[in-house]
Amino acid sequence: MEKDFLLYLLYATLIGIRERSYESKDELTFRLCNLVHNIPLQLRSEENAIIAYNKLCEDVKYLAMDNWLNIRKEEFYSMYPNHKDDNQSNP
Repeated sequence: MEKDFLLYLLYATLIGIRERSYESKDELTFRLCNLVHNIPLQLRSEENAIIAYNKLCEDVKYLAMDNWLNIRKEEFYSMYPNHKDDNQSNP
């Protein structure tokens, strides 16, 4: 229950931030929240997490946000260097 509630909480928070950023015309924050707001609800299973990751990569490419994602990946790998080798099998 706790995991599902935390995932829902992240989803609801991102929706709220997205709504407020739209109202305040903060385009970057709106785009980022719009890109990731559904992901928390897809993290309940490993299979859905992989699907969500692949969809995120497609959306990032479509929106020409590759640089943003690459920076986030490098930040992630610096925090979790053991996952650097996992990158070989992911887009």
